[in-house]
Amino acid sequence: MKHRLMDLLACPIDKSWPLKLEISEEVKEIDTISLPLENPNTGVVCGFYCNFKQYSLVIVNDADEEENKSIKEIKENVKLEDCQKCFQIDIQSGKLHCNMDKSHEYEIKEGIPVMLSKEKIEEIYGKRKSKSKKK
Repeated sequence: MKHRLMDLLACPIDKSWPLKLEISEEVKEIDTISLPLENPNTGVVCGFYCNFKQYSLVIVNDADEEENKSIKEIKENVKLEDCQKCFQIDIQSGKLHCNMDKSHEYEIKEGIPVMLSKEKIEEIYGKRKSKSKKK
């Protein structure tokens, strides 16, 4: 999983965003990775939230509407060079935590965020176990 995914992930239960990332293991690629085009609204690659710098690229107003911060303000906190460094990091394991409800927690396993609640995981694996016992 890459830091840039945090720009898009929200809690599947209560839709809160951004999630808090707790990294257990990460791997840094030594080769330079080419960046995709910068977002014209932010001047960097991400469009809403830079997890690498822990910086929100938008402001949520009183009506819960998102407004882009000025590119000048963003550039004071996040630069394209930061995007280059961010793209070189691959998060192998860790957890994602919901900001609204601390019990909403999602594991990152082998670089893949598992965006299912504990109850849903038990429901899925419980069904698989009972099906395999019937055979």
